[in-house]
Amino acid sequence: MPLPNPTREPVSNPLRRFVWLLVCIAVGLGVAAVGKLLTGSSAWALAVPLAIAIGWLFIADPTRCVPTRPLRSKADRGVDPP
Repeated sequence: MPLPNPTREPVSNPLRRFVWLLVCIAVGLGVAAVGKLLTGSSAWALAVPLAIAIGWLFIADPTRCVPTRPLRSKADRGVDPP
């Protein structure tokens, strides 16, 4: 059995990320419903985008948005500077 390579990044799984998005939306809707029942204020609807934002901070990996290799400069591509 091969040992896992710790330097290799795990493959991103869109289905897993989608499920986490649905979980965040469900948590936000649950908090909004309970808040609306207890207080009667519709301001609790803001719990949905807040739950998504918190999920984005803790679950999403912003480093996946960074290119894996640095962009080449114009000189590297053989383009003369203006």
